[in-house]
Amino acid sequence: MELKGNHFRIRKLTSGMIMVILTCWIIPYFVLSGILITAYTRRNDRQIEQNITSSCENGGALVADHLNTVIDKSRQATYDGIIRASYESWVKHGDESAMYREITSYLSSTYKFSKIISNAILIFRTPMTMEYYTYSNAAGATYAGIEEFQSTARQAVLAAAQELDTRIVFIGVSGHLYAVRNLVLNNYEPFATLVLEVNADRVFESMNSVLWQTQGEVWLDGEPIGSYPKDRPQTEEEQSESGSTDSAPQDMPSISEEELAGMSEGGMSVVMSQDRSSACMVMKYNYQYFYFFGSLDRSRMFSDQRSYLSIYLLVCVMLIPLFVATVWYFFRNITVPVRKLMTGTDKIRAGEYGWRVESFDGNEEMGHLVDNFNHMAGRLEESFNRIYVEEIAGRDATLKALQSQINPHFLNNTLEIINWKARMNGNEEVSEMISALSTMMNATLNRNDEMFITLREELRYVDAYLYIIRQRFGEKFVFEEQTDESLMDILVPRLIIQPLVENAVEHGMPHSGERCGSLRIYMEPDEEGTGSVLVIRVENNGELTQKDRERIRELLSEEVHVGENPDRTGIGIRNVHLRLRILYGPKSGLRIFDENGMTVSELRILQASTDKTAQAQTNLPASSDNPKQTQDKHVHSSSPSAAV
Repeated sequence: MELKGNHFRIRKLTSGMIMVILTCWIIPYFVLSGILITAYTRRNDRQIEQNITSSCENGGALVADHLNTVIDKSRQATYDGIIRASYESWVKHGDESAMYREITSYLSSTYKFSKIISNAILIFRTPMTMEYYTYSNAAGATYAGIEEFQSTARQAVLAAAQELDTRIVFIGVSGHLYAVRNLVLNNYEPFATLVLEVNADRVFESMNSVLWQTQGEVWLDGEPIGSYPKDRPQTEEEQSESGSTDSAPQDMPSISEEELAGMSEGGMSVVMSQDRSSACMVMKYNYQYFYFFGSLDRSRMFSDQRSYLSIYLLVCVMLIPLFVATVWYFFRNITVPVRKLMTGTDKIRAGEYGWRVESFDGNEEMGHLVDNFNHMAGRLEESFNRIYVEEIAGRDATLKALQSQINPHFLNNTLEIINWKARMNGNEEVSEMISALSTMMNATLNRNDEMFITLREELRYVDAYLYIIRQRFGEKFVFEEQTDESLMDILVPRLIIQPLVENAVEHGMPHSGERCGSLRIYMEPDEEGTGSVLVIRVENNGELTQKDRERIRELLSEEVHVGENPDRTGIGIRNVHLRLRILYGPKSGLRIFDENGMTVSELRILQASTDKTAQAQTNLPASSDNPKQTQDKHVHSSSPSAAV
């Protein structure tokens, strides 16, 4: 971006076009797409979580039903009373064979054909050697299950039974789930322990229906008791951890202790990992916590979402050639011819008025602009060639006319005669005054027809004039000059400073009291940084009235013609102003204004950037605030006034 005045302007047309496309097309598309994709993704995540939660809760409800069946089967042994009656008969009569027949028959009829219970084992406390069992063919159990119980789980089960009264508890041992219940007499004294091994494959089969689940494990109070699906082989790592009772599987979400404590009996809670790769359901049943850990298939879970994203990416890719084609068409048919026109305008601005732009056939509109540009360039070249000589001649004539108003040739010879007679009579003071006046007249005569002189020579005319004024006002006149010696060789138009000093003396100073004034000449940088400005500043202690300001405005106005104002000094300062504007352009000229109780007449002459002027910029004249290297050429005891 480039700052122009109070507005920002795009530097390149192509950059502006790309910015418009990005602002009005690409960015809104991606922002809107991002919002829609985000909303869809969040909605899809919520739907996935709801589906998984619902399927987990449905599977957990079926698991709870199966566990209810196991509990009911364990209670049936108490309600039927056959086992207790057989035990009491044995205690009374000592007929162990009769008790064996009765209990074995009861266990077989009650549990042998159950699909939920794999093995049923009855262990009497007295004597401990009395143990009865049966296994269910319907559940696929064999005697190997009885042997495994006796070798790995019997001691743990009996230890747990010691803490029970009539309650039922589920125990996980070595990957098996057992329901343990004590059978009691009428006095609530335990006489046997009934152990029902749960068919985990059957009981937890419903958890296979959890959506997008690939594998799962069931834990009971920190002990793994099964995995699903049934046919999934365990990895070596899972087999090595199958006997662990310390913690849940790694990389699985967990539920805090506070949430567990707040769960009600029969309640369920489902949590998912942040990346939706796993889920955990906790079910509080029989005042125990069953954990169901499942790994989820993200590829199937997010298949629909990936399909939508693929379509979106395909659309984005398809937009790329459209964007490139748009930029290329705009560049080829607009930017290229506009750049050629810009080059042409720069050439014409630099003075090459006959510059032509290559014709353009890309489109009718730009071709028409190029043709018109070439036509106008040709007309401009013809017009310039026709009026160039006339303009130069007119400018020279104008300068001659302005200078002629201050060239009284006839006075010079008269002054020479008067000066000669004053010297003959010994009147040196009069002779000096006439010499000063003669110097001023020589300046106006300009016998060598010089338009420019050095500042040093221009100041000689000012000194001559000040000498005469000093003789007129005496000690009441004080005038100070502050100039930079390094600027004395700069060329300036003839007689541009003396009219300002004369105007200050004649119109600007008070008629009574001390007359004070000053002349300062220094260099300062141009506001645009393209060069430097020579500043000639004349100050006096006069005051500008409203009438003076109106007269200044008229004299320095472009509309006022020379000759409308009969006042000689007024014509002088106007001539100075117009000459500077003609020679140096509208940025040069004269200003008259009030500043700090003084009336200031300030000439500003725009200089080209040269080594000499660059050096002069570092040597500003001294003032009350900035005493630089300056030279006080004269401090007179007379004082010129300032104004109009």
